[in-house]
Amino acid sequence: MSKKMTKILASFLTVIMMISMLMIPVFASNDYLDPEKITPNDNANIADTAYNITGQILSIVQIIGVAVAVIMLIVVAIKYISAAPSDKAEIKKHIVVYVVGAVILFAATGILEIIKNFAGIIEYGNG
Repeated sequence: MSKKMTKILASFLTVIMMISMLMIPVFASNDYLDPEKITPNDNANIADTAYNITGQILSIVQIIGVAVAVIMLIVVAIKYISAAPSDKAEIKKHIVVYVVGAVILFAATGILEIIKNFAGIIEYGNG
């Protein structure tokens, strides 16, 4: 495999791993066999707490991601400006990797935000 394909695959697997860590395990009980044993639960408070915590974690990840992206952009820009003309081609390669990484970061957080909002619409109705 080429290095570029390996990097793309590693980035994709990292995003999949991050998304899978956010999933909550669900355990079925044996009460589904006897409908008389099923009692209603008021899990609205737990759902609200989970929804709020998920939103806070997502906000923190977005803030850290934007901060890292801006710092990296500044570093790469300073390197590019101060580099000799012969070194600028090598720095342009790093810029491509930076742009791909930033797009993946913003796309992943954007997709997670959409999923969170969609889950909120399902849980709470029209918003």
